[in-house]
Amino acid sequence: MKMNNLKYKKNIQTKILSEFLLGLNKNTLKDFTYFGKIDSITINNIVQNEIKRNDKIKYFVFLNDEMIGYGFLTKFEKFSKQHNCILGIVIADLWQNKGYGKKICQHMINSAWKGNFNKIWLTVYEENKIAIKMYKSLGFEIEGVFINDEIVDMKEKNVVSMAIFKDKNFNSKKRKKIMGIS
Repeated sequence: MKMNNLKYKKNIQTKILSEFLLGLNKNTLKDFTYFGKIDSITINNIVQNEIKRNDKIKYFVFLNDEMIGYGFLTKFEKFSKQHNCILGIVIADLWQNKGYGKKICQHMINSAWKGNFNKIWLTVYEENKIAIKMYKSLGFEIEGVFINDEIVDMKEKNVVSMAIFKDKNFNSKKRKKIMGIS
């Protein structure tokens, strides 16, 4: 399959998003806990709320006619942070580790820069090494680690905060100066 066959939609039917989220396996859901528990009981509220949100730029990603990913850039409500956004993404299990996540993230990054955002921020669980490696390859840098920040399946998880700046040099230089590194 060619990756240039990806189609990005801004709106879809709730049924399609419901089926996509319910089709994710347990391991994917452990890494993508943005919505909390996703099951047949919670799915309607999750999807209805997500579709209605106006603070997000949504990317429903299709390969041919199959939804393979969902990504979003969340705008900050606070006026002093409106130049920043939060990136979130989940890829259907069958399509993971094939380069689609990176391609979709690059598309969202390009959209953010065109949309006048200057910084994109995200969080990822420490044990999700594949995602961390992918984000680093896109230019994200680790800003911090939140120890035992979340509990998933009754286990504490460390959360890695990562960010990328439109001005790529700004991020590294500023961080090194703050940390006292030459």
